[in-house]
Amino acid sequence: MAFPQQLKDYLDELGCTPVELARACSISPSTVSRYLSGQREPKPRSAGFQQLCLGIVALGGGRYSIDEVRLALSGDGIENDIDPEQFTTSFRLLIEKLGIGGNRLARALGFDPSYISRISSGQRMPSNQRAFVAGTARYVARSCSDARSIIALSSLLDVPEDELASYGQRYAAVSAFLGMPLADDMPQERGQDASLPGFLEHLDSFNLNDFLVDVKFDDLKVPTVPFSIPTSRTYTGIEQMKQAEIDFLRSAVLSRSTEDVIMFSDMPIEEMGADEQFAKNVMMGIALLVRKGIHLHNIHNIHRPLNELFMGLEAWIPLYMTGQLSSYYLPEPTNQVFLHFIRSAGTVAAAGEAIAGDQGSGRYLVSKRSDDVAYYRTRATQLLGCALPLISVYRDGDDEALAQRLALLHAEAGDKTVEVGEGVFRNMTITVLPGTYALITKEGAPRVRLLTEFPALVDALLEFEPVLFNQKK
Repeated sequence: MAFPQQLKDYLDELGCTPVELARACSISPSTVSRYLSGQREPKPRSAGFQQLCLGIVALGGGRYSIDEVRLALSGDGIENDIDPEQFTTSFRLLIEKLGIGGNRLARALGFDPSYISRISSGQRMPSNQRAFVAGTARYVARSCSDARSIIALSSLLDVPEDELASYGQRYAAVSAFLGMPLADDMPQERGQDASLPGFLEHLDSFNLNDFLVDVKFDDLKVPTVPFSIPTSRTYTGIEQMKQAEIDFLRSAVLSRSTEDVIMFSDMPIEEMGADEQFAKNVMMGIALLVRKGIHLHNIHNIHRPLNELFMGLEAWIPLYMTGQLSSYYLPEPTNQVFLHFIRSAGTVAAAGEAIAGDQGSGRYLVSKRSDDVAYYRTRATQLLGCALPLISVYRDGDDEALAQRLALLHAEAGDKTVEVGEGVFRNMTITVLPGTYALITKEGAPRVRLLTEFPALVDALLEFEPVLFNQKK
């Protein structure tokens, strides 16, 4: 496919304007305009081409890999050889005969429902047909796993039911039905990433009571030793940024305020995470805030590899289970070029900024000035208003609230749930409504229900094959 058309298709799939693409790529709108008109085309090895690819990946929010976008825009290696008429007919039948709602499929694949509607009506074809067929086949193979669905799938595909018993068989049959057999190219399931089994196994065996005893949580005393920073102080560079984080936490812990704390950062964490002592100090500061009775609203940066997200969530499990932390995410990347850091407490605020790739020269502020505290509280509250729940924790006594939320989700998406890893876990069950939510019910101490509506986590849990657990137990 020609470069301008491929770029237009990406804009269509993302539902964004040329100006929004330009902003995400850190290039001028006029340059994007020339790309779209065919007046100019970046060379595949140029910096402009790389910026364009990174911008599309960022706007996709995990929908595309950087290699996939590079190949598509360079016109090298992306197969788009499906017969359009056959594909449109087959795709429409798949949706209609199996009762697959366009909204649910769109949500599962990460597209706007109107885009799915145009494909099913034959008004357009997917830009990356292989990826679209693979995603659709993956969704159908997972959601059509019960006996009744397999009968309907067998009738539609004209394939014997016993040849649709496994996920792989259904995946291969659906992709062939759509005109692009992918039996020999079945993508690795995200659930097989070691991070997901690690996350689930840790959760399955986790006992909060034992954890609290081990870390002597009940013995933690909120310090009263005088601690003060200047009314306002600036910090420069990675090392001072670490100090800014610690100074903020100390000030929040030692203040008399018990107002909620709001935290967000889209800055890279590799360098700071490598400092074990710093990481311990941060977690201790947060534990002290929890011990003090403060509720924390933590906005996670989910625009990172899924395995890193799971590892980060695993570290937060103990604190989330106290019921005093709420986790959120922003559905779109804030910016891949201009990085931000914000912390807001009742009597202290912290904020910072840096350019991606040059975080060491970034500048950070910790302030107890009333006007700064009020300003950053407003900014943090507005940011929280743009965020969606990442994992909602329901403890004993929250049954009615959970039932109401699930009823609302089922009213919108139906009742076709899937049990994942049934009989595998000791203390845990996982229920997934494809494209809508995943509910992890943990019966061990404490009994909690973790509900996520974040599409990538829902999809990863839906695709999880508990092979590793079967080998261990």
